[in-house]
Amino acid sequence: MDAFDMISEPLLFVEGLREYSGRVHQGVELIQSLTDALLAQDDEKTRTLHEQMVRVRDEVDQSRLSLYNQIKDMQYHSAGGDAFTQYMACQDKVADSSQAFAELFALRKTAVPIELRDDFRALIAEVVNVSRRTMSLVERLSSKLQTLCPDAETKDTLDDKGQAKQREMEFSRHLYSLEKQLDPVTVMFLDKYCAALHEVADNAERAGGHLRRMIG
Repeated sequence: MDAFDMISEPLLFVEGLREYSGRVHQGVELIQSLTDALLAQDDEKTRTLHEQMVRVRDEVDQSRLSLYNQIKDMQYHSAGGDAFTQYMACQDKVADSSQAFAELFALRKTAVPIELRDDFRALIAEVVNVSRRTMSLVERLSSKLQTLCPDAETKDTLDDKGQAKQREMEFSRHLYSLEKQLDPVTVMFLDKYCAALHEVADNAERAGGHLRRMIG
């Protein structure tokens, strides 16, 4: 049985999936904007973006509930149904970690030392790219379901899967090489930034893997 057989109403599923996934990705993109505001020491913009992140997180919950309500009576192929459930779980963790990153900014505006800024920007950019590549897989699955064409092109778009981890390691190594020059609280918060970003990228990559299972 093809994985597409798990969905009895493909267009309804596609609409909900795009809405939910798009909201999650919007939260990840806000990480980039928050970082720009932090590096520019724009406290007002940081507060505004934090409030926006809270709203987006609420919208993720609303769109998730709407999607579940739309599909609760659909018939699932067991493998595809499991992949969908796991995809949603990973994306929820992406949304949680994106908000956690924003909450760290709200708790303490920890300045990123000049020596670390290039590495930090590179890490942020790659985290956003991971989410963007996952969204590309959402669109591939959506197109395949809309056309009901199992043979549609579904080339893996996560070729650079390891880049986020590499950027994370580069930032961490650089951070701890400067540990003696920084106060302990700053080191702790920068490490927390890194941990939140790791969770975003790791779960976005996992979500992409579950999408590939659904694509087949």
